[in-house]
Parts: sequence; C-alpha cells; structure tokens
Amino acid sequence: MPELMEGAILFGCVTASFFWIVVNSTSQTRRLPFWGVIAIGVLAAFIGPPLLALIQDVGRTVPGIPEITGGKIFLGLWVALVALVLFERKGQPRRIPVWAGILFGTVVALALPPVIDRFSGAYQNTSLLANANACTHWVSGENTQLQATNICDYPIVVGLCLPGEENPAPCDQIETLQPNKSASFDTAGTPLSALPSNANGYTTVTCRPPHRPSRNLTVMGRGYEGVCLPEG
Repeated sequence: MPELMEGAILFGCVTASFFWIVVNSTSQTRRLPFWGVIAIGVLAAFIGPPLLALIQDVGRTVPGIPEITGGKIFLGLWVALVALVLFERKGQPRRIPVWAGILFGTVVALALPPVIDRFSGAYQNTSLLANANACTHWVSGENTQLQATNICDYPIVVGLCLPGEENPAPCDQIETLQPNKSASFDTAGTPLSALPSNANGYTTVTCRPPHRPSRNLTVMGRGYEGVCLPEG
C-alpha cells in the first residue's frame, strides 16, 4: 500500500464531505450511501496529493497558469460547497447547478489568494506549497554546521532559516541540490526551533524548484514551521 502524502487525510475528508453534502442535499432519500462516501474519501486521500503534484508540474510548463496549491483546492471546495448548499431546500429542484457551484469555487480559489497576499504583505496558507522534507537527510557537521543530502531522484531546493528570516522573504541560506548531492548550512549557534523551550530557533525546509524555502508562524501563533513560497 502506498504511503499517504502530507495533507492527504485532510484532503480525503474534505472531498468526502463535499460529495456527501452536495449529492444528498436536495433529495429526501440519500443517493450516495455512507460506504460510498468512505470509499471516495480513501481514494481521494491516496490519489489526490500525487495528482496535485503532477498538475503543479504540468502547470508550471504552461505560461499564464496560476500556481495550484492544496490550500487553494481546499478553499475552492469549501466555497463551492457553500454555494451549492446555502440556497437549496430539501426535496426542491436545485437552484444552482453543480457545474456553476464548482466554477464559482474555482474562480474564488484562483483569484482571491493573490489579492489577500498583496494586501497582507505576506503569503497566506492558501498560497504556500507543500514541502519535500522527506527528500533531505540532515547530519551534524563541524561546529555549527549542518549537512543536507538529497536522497530523492529529482532536484530539490534546501533552506535553513535563522531568527528574523520568515515569510514573505526566503531563507538567506538556500542551495539547489541534484540527486545524491550535499551542501552545508550554518546554524550560527542557534538551537532548532521547538516548543516550548525555543520557539524562535532555526528552521529547515525542502522545496521542489522553483519554490523557495522560507518559514511561517505556526497556526497557534507560537514557534515556526518551514514553508515553500511560490515562484517570485
């Protein structure tokens, strides 16, 4: 059985909820059984993130196509779900066609995040890309050095952010590594960021090019986590 990628469970839950509510919202008798919803959720969890990664790779080869992120897909599904459910009445004909709700969700998902990024001055979660931390093997070097090795079969961009370096700026220490290649980074004697003892330490992150390593405050507002910024 293939391993689940980061965010797969959330993606599966959101997709299953979308089908459950939309398909069954306008009928007095459920047309999609619960086991069918579970099957859709499991399938989405396994194939959704890899498919998203493939779409992102293809999209970057086509000029003018906006970056598609997991956050944008989540936003689009949520907006489409609201549009398809808010004005409907059970047992009544559907007022908003499914295709119209999906189209509305797609437009909002692609158009709204750049506007929020622009006015907030930083990239929001909907614009951040999934990291590729599993591709990097870290070992301690001499003194304050850390060495990172690319253990995947494709190029990666590795970054080490020190205190004061955060979204929307990329890490100051960034290296692009080909498969099996290594690079050294300097922690400057700063401990690794961890809660509760050292919230503002250094943070490491790995991205797929052309995304740029950076870091962001955690959802709780304390401590930092590595993130990947869109191509800038």
